[in-house]
Amino acid sequence: MNKRLILIMLIFLLPGVKGYGQDRKNHFPAATFHQGNAQITGLSFGIASGFKETHTNVVTNGTRLELIGLGLLLPLIPHSPINENDNLVSVREFEFTEKINGLNISGSGTVCGDCIVNGLTVGAIGQYLYASNGISISIVGTIIKKQNGLQLSMFNDVHQGAGLQVGIGNSAIDYKGIQIGLLSNDVLKSRGIQVGLFNKSKNLKGLQVGLWNVNQKRKLPLINWNFKA
Repeated sequence: MNKRLILIMLIFLLPGVKGYGQDRKNHFPAATFHQGNAQITGLSFGIASGFKETHTNVVTNGTRLELIGLGLLLPLIPHSPINENDNLVSVREFEFTEKINGLNISGSGTVCGDCIVNGLTVGAIGQYLYASNGISISIVGTIIKKQNGLQLSMFNDVHQGAGLQVGIGNSAIDYKGIQIGLLSNDVLKSRGIQVGLFNKSKNLKGLQVGLWNVNQKRKLPLINWNFKA
């Protein structure tokens, strides 16, 4: 018997040698997200997902309720975790601690730098996620490395975003879509429209409307533009 056949037999026979997702347990209609290798259909619940990472490979299909989250502390951080030099991994390649398909609700906000929400995520104070596909809403701040959809809070920050940002101040490394900032919009690379009192983009392909607008071509009041890559 050759070595390859022996190895295959050991993989299936030994109890401790199994694939990452093969031991995932199914739970219905409710379970805590503080566990490993679980798929919860219905309601998942827990406290402070970013406080103690005891859970891995957890998927929620339905509603995820975080009773107490660390988003309450998000406005106190000295600077945003979004960094120009970050090498982001694609969503398909990233190993998420949690995947939420549906609704994520936190009374103070979710802080989980390796979580993704596909749907609606609502955090009363602030939120920090790796990725969001859908709608992200907070009162004070929303920080997401990869956002597709709507980002709505007083202050929004994203590394790679596409869709719509609405807030008092919006910032991004790379954004495609529309930014509406009551005070300001500040982006390194922008493809779309910026609307606010002060708009700035170091690499703009689109339109700026505001009291003062700055891009790589010119500085103008009211309306500014650049349509060349």
